[in-house]
Amino acid sequence: MAKKLGSDYRLFVQSSTAGTFNQPAGQGNLSIDRGKAFSSNATKDQEGVDTQSPGLRTITIKQDLTPDLPDANGYTRMETLDKSNAAEVYQIRKKPFATGDIVFECSMYTSIDSTGLDQGTSVKSPLTLQPASQPTVDALS
Repeated sequence: MAKKLGSDYRLFVQSSTAGTFNQPAGQGNLSIDRGKAFSSNATKDQEGVDTQSPGLRTITIKQDLTPDLPDANGYTRMETLDKSNAAEVYQIRKKPFATGDIVFECSMYTSIDSTGLDQGTSVKSPLTLQPASQPTVDALS
């Protein structure tokens, strides 16, 4: 049985021109967390184990980046989105990364988490994406 390769999936951000997407340069590891919140069913008259009910899922996308600048339509675009708190459409595409290869699409908020300025290494700038609306494409689940 064939295995999927993580390097066969890449992140794309919509440019200021709707419908046009760009791949940020310098992408590293990409991960999607699909955690589910649970709520307690406990009441005062119960003892022992707290039973719980499933709630809504939270989707968090993490992208490791070593920015390859200049990258006006990729990293610089995401910096602008981070500073403005504006939501933008992101896509994850599988190889060969054409418009027909979209496996995830969602309007998301951008957060550049930190900037690693370690001596003797390239600058790292990982980011986190949180949904602003429901995904319109979600074939990864």
